[in-house]
Amino acid sequence: MPVIFSTGSLWPFGLDRIYGWAAEAGYDGVEIMMDDRWDTHQAAYLNHLAEKHGIPILALHPPLREGVWRLGPGETLVRAARLAARIGGGEAEVVVPAHPPPPGRPIQRWSQGPLREARGAGVPVAVENMPKGSARIFSVGRKSCYLPEHLADIGDVTLDTSHVGASGIDLMRTFEKLEDQIHHVHLSDSNLTGRDEHRLPGRGKLPLKEFLADLGDSDYPGTVSLELKPWPLGTPHPKDITKRIRGALEYTREGLGAKRG
Repeated sequence: MPVIFSTGSLWPFGLDRIYGWAAEAGYDGVEIMMDDRWDTHQAAYLNHLAEKHGIPILALHPPLREGVWRLGPGETLVRAARLAARIGGGEAEVVVPAHPPPPGRPIQRWSQGPLREARGAGVPVAVENMPKGSARIFSVGRKSCYLPEHLADIGDVTLDTSHVGASGIDLMRTFEKLEDQIHHVHLSDSNLTGRDEHRLPGRGKLPLKEFLADLGDSDYPGTVSLELKPWPLGTPHPKDITKRIRGALEYTREGLGAKRG
């Protein structure tokens, strides 16, 4: 099971530098977090980085805000899916994690419109569980899709463990409910404070060892992406960063190799 590193974990640094650290640490690939830099939006440059550093791009996360295209979230998702289809020359599947609008009519309209069109690009688009009460780029203050029941009919899902912790719900129950839909995992820890913390795995209160053991012993078809915040990784000190991202990789691989029970 590939373990990859999200470049969003170290967003204050340049993309090439982050990619190099992930390759040096031994990750199986990267997840590109698209942002307000053209470097994160151009297939030729992204393919160049994969060739230069010797590990593939296995996920492409649409911008959390507008990105350089300055489009609405629906059209941005569709363009991101089309971009993902041009990465890697089709040699490896590139997953697109997608942030949904609130449950009810908003997500129903979205799933029949932009989500369907994005999935038509030929790449998996895996809808992410959100932190409770945070619909973010779609509308502030409206209830978000944080319960597994909110995503029951949406198809492929990205399970974000920090979002589970921020929502105050049970990780193992969430995994059980969504197991057949999960196509991508964003792994990080949480102290269960209600904030979206994205801590180093093993440095919080989530049962990540149990979760990883069950995931590794299941038929899960996707990757595990370390999606963290810069400060727990030792930013801005390169020696601390490389040590901690390597430690996070070892923790994850060890957890996936454990057997259920």
